[in-house]
Amino acid sequence: MDIVILWTLGMWAVQLLMEWLVYRIQGRRMTWVQSILPCVTLLGGAIVIMISIEIGEWNGIGYALLGAALGTSGLLTLITVAITALVLQRRGRK
Repeated sequence: MDIVILWTLGMWAVQLLMEWLVYRIQGRRMTWVQSILPCVTLLGGAIVIMISIEIGEWNGIGYALLGAALGTSGLLTLITVAITALVLQRRGRK
């Protein structure tokens, strides 16, 4: 179970790095583009979970854990991006 937690945190770190790169490329502005990656990750996690239901048995459980980790990292990234957008908006930057 520890590997699932580490996998989730690793995917979250990679997504935050990608979000930071997009933020820098766009000239230090938050735009709607930063919301796309976490939403796609959430959708990907849901799709992997649905596929794991079709697989069933023990292999399906492994894929379900992978899908849950993927969805959780997407949700954490989406929350982080939303908080960052609110903080930057309060500071007067967009």
